[in-house]
Amino acid sequence: MIEMKLHTIDSAPDDSRPLLQSSIDNFGWIPNQSAYMAESPDLLASYQFAHDRFSQCSLDEAEKAVVWLTTGVINQCPYTIKAHRWIAIHQGVASDIVDKMIHRPEQLPPRLAALHQFTQAVILAQGSIPKDKARHFLDAGFTQQNMLDVILGISQKTMSTLLNSLADTAVEAQFLDMVEA
Repeated sequence: MIEMKLHTIDSAPDDSRPLLQSSIDNFGWIPNQSAYMAESPDLLASYQFAHDRFSQCSLDEAEKAVVWLTTGVINQCPYTIKAHRWIAIHQGVASDIVDKMIHRPEQLPPRLAALHQFTQAVILAQGSIPKDKARHFLDAGFTQQNMLDVILGISQKTMSTLLNSLADTAVEAQFLDMVEA
């Protein structure tokens, strides 16, 4: 583990303080991930901007959860998996569907399964998305905007999964308030 500073509003660099305050305003607390990101105001600002944009994108709540959770699983980030499981369920996604996203994606309904497969292909593409994977995604009824929004969501989550791998970010009790299937 790399020793990283878990910032508070008082210890954070000046440019990170309003960003941490926005976490308090939105969540009621400063997530540990944001507290670590605060060391770099630019990373924290970029992450929050990407999160805000992805949260408003063309995908519905279940589809956004597929992107976030698939990224967390592939990038082996327990923090992302726990936090986004909690977020998805609190956004109205059925817990059995969320648990399939994490543990049994092959059992997802066809549209979500196609999204999972495309998200997985993008994450593993190393910068060159296979055209047949993109075509399969579009043939499943998704749009080009949806395709680009998947790239946005993966980019946003990759910022945090990389940070969490360095910091070994502990999952807050707030994200552990429900039993997994």
